[in-house]
Amino acid sequence: MGLLLAAVGAAVAALIQSSILPFAAAGGAGLDLVLVLAVVWTMTVGLEGGLIWAFLGGLIIDVLLMRPLGLTAFVLLLAVGAAWVVGRISPRAFYPVVVATAAITAGIASAMTIVLIGALRGLPTGVEPLAQVVPSGLLAGLAAAAIAPVPLIIRRRRFGDETERIDW
Repeated sequence: MGLLLAAVGAAVAALIQSSILPFAAAGGAGLDLVLVLAVVWTMTVGLEGGLIWAFLGGLIIDVLLMRPLGLTAFVLLLAVGAAWVVGRISPRAFYPVVVATAAITAGIASAMTIVLIGALRGLPTGVEPLAQVVPSGLLAGLAAAAIAPVPLIIRRRRFGDETERIDW
């Protein structure tokens, strides 16, 4: 059920990101909703679902925005891999770690996407990849701050607190 939910969620998030969010872009930087959801899912629920979020959502975004097929999926899979490594380093998913990871990976992924599109198609004049890092990271951090509590609470309720306790 969890992987099916990830697949349907990735498709819906990619549709929202491709159709609604470009009109709400602030200062040229848009929210990468699929990336935020994939990173939060990876760090709170598991790697398999995060990979589904990234791959399926990335392919749908590429098709809808007419980008080179697989480019966004590649960048999102790299972000999910980085989130998984951070999640393995920290003993459990702490809220600030999840939010910071989403913000940092979104900023890097934004610049990486622009650079890869520029390498494949050529950058339009006046576009600077590094100018998108901070706004994209801040938007992703705010979105992750709003989204991350839900899976964290569900995980704690379902699996309990992971700290060892003395058994009386």
